[in-house]
Formats: sequence, C-alpha cells, structure tokens
Amino acid sequence: MPGTDATSWTVVLPVKPFTLGKSRLGSWAGDLRPDWARAFFLDTLGSVVHTPGVERVIVVSGDPQARTLAVRAGADAVDDTPARGLNAAVRRGAGRAAARAAGPVAIVTADLPALRPGELARVLAEAGARPRAFLADHTGHGTTVLTAHTPGLLLPRFEGASRARHTASGAHEIANPQVPGARLDVDTPTELVAALRLGLGPHSTSLASTLGPERPMSMYADVWSLPRVAEVEQSVAEGREAW
Repeated sequence: MPGTDATSWTVVLPVKPFTLGKSRLGSWAGDLRPDWARAFFLDTLGSVVHTPGVERVIVVSGDPQARTLAVRAGADAVDDTPARGLNAAVRRGAGRAAARAAGPVAIVTADLPALRPGELARVLAEAGARPRAFLADHTGHGTTVLTAHTPGLLLPRFEGASRARHTASGAHEIANPQVPGARLDVDTPTELVAALRLGLGPHSTSLASTLGPERPMSMYADVWSLPRVAEVEQSVAEGREAW
C-alpha cells in the first residue's frame, strides 16, 4: 500500500456476506447477485489498497471468503459474527484500528466499483483537516466515506438517512464534484449502469462482460438522464482518471 502522504490512514471496509449482499439487484442479477457483491468488494478493496496515504486496510465481514480475499490483498481481516448491522461492524473495525495504535481512520463502503485511488486520496486529504468528516453518496441521503482523527471519534450513523445523521452529529460534509466514483454506491441496476458509464473496476468489468442476452445492461441506458445521477454525469464531463 503506498504511503506517500505525510498522513497515514487506516481504512475500514465493512462488507456483508456475499450471499446476503446487493439484494436490490433483485431479479435482474438472479444467481449472479453474490458475484456482483464480490466484484464490487474486490474493486473497492483494490482502489483502497492502492490509495496514496493509506497504510492499513481492515476488512470486517462475517463472510470467510471476503476475509480470505482481504488477506490475499494485504489487508487485515476481522470476523463480523455475530452480525449486528453496519454500525456495529464499523465499531469492530475501529476497535481493531485502535488496538493497532492507528491515527486517522476512514470507513469506506464496499460497493463502490467505479472508485479510483486518486478520488479517495482527495477525499482523505480534505477530511484530514477536520476532526470528523463524511462524503455523501450520489443520492444525497446516504454516506460512502466517514473519517475521524482517531477511531474513537468516528461515531458512525450509517444506514438510512445517514447524511442527515452525520451532519447532525457534527461531522463536516465534504463537497467535492471531482470524486464521482467515491459517491456512486451501487445497489440497483440503474446505479450499475451509471457506474458502467463512469468506468467499472476490473472485477466488475470482467463480470459484466459475461452477461448474456437474458440480462442486458443496455436496457437501463436511459437512466443516465435521471436527476439523481446528473451530478455524476457532470463530474464525468469534467474529467476522469484512467485505470
């Protein structure tokens, strides 16, 4: 993991068991739903591991396969059993970070298949100036990144209207239009097409290339004009990093 910044971050990546993840991909994904969850996780993990300034990555999951994949990528792994929800998983990861005498820590959701290392580096650079900070997702309701100067300051408020809850808890909201992949968490076929337009990571790209005519992604192409992804389109027009 590159450590070129003066600040060395620990990133916690909580992930559901693949068989339970991405339920909103529903009937479109069919039996490939766990494969999409795995691909999103691997692409997110790959970008996090290669982000300048990230010294340590901690994956928190009740899925043995996710933990094995994390260790292979050079990350630490924490067993999230019994599962008690996303915020509890974050606290488990924060506890591991604190035990390792970590400095600043960031929570990154594991469903950002269009994330680029440079985007996360920009988010962390801005977050480093604040005791606590967060990045809202593309819908304006959720959160994809939460940071704190120390693990004990995280105070996670994920799930549901987490943007409002993180704001109410005193966290600074990062407003940066140059990080569309960091904001685009993928839960639905509509969002998957938006991520495809941004540029999926290698694992998701490989999976998309195997889709047959029974699961065409092109049928969702018109969703690019929807208001809820309009800000992503604008960011793409302002320039993207290549893989």
